[in-house]
Amino acid sequence: MPSEIQRMGFGVIADEDEYPEFFTHSDRFLIVDLKNRKEVILREYRPNPYVAICKAKYGRKELEFFKNNKEERDIYRQIAEIVKDCKYVAGKNFGYYVKMALENAGTSSMITSFDNPQEWIDSLIENRIYAGYTD
Repeated sequence: MPSEIQRMGFGVIADEDEYPEFFTHSDRFLIVDLKNRKEVILREYRPNPYVAICKAKYGRKELEFFKNNKEERDIYRQIAEIVKDCKYVAGKNFGYYVKMALENAGTSSMITSFDNPQEWIDSLIENRIYAGYTD
């Protein structure tokens, strides 16, 4: 099997590498390149410059689902630009408009049941045979 590198992104709380309740409420994005689902060859953080406004105005459960404005959609598009080089991004909750912004940027979103990205990365490595890796 040829060398395959998968770039994944995770929305995390600063200094904790744990998922916030909503992807857009991440203080930063952890970006990881996983080679052949065997080893992490890149690990970097990208700041989320929109976290304060997202926490204050968007993505809260008490807001109605279909209340969405141009400013909010533009912010979600900008967040998607930050992680658009990732094959997929993982988090606890994305919401419809965030998922659409990510898809339009060419990135897929995945809801994870793990508490933090490292648990999920470890699971991908541990279960790599299910993805077709036999080396």
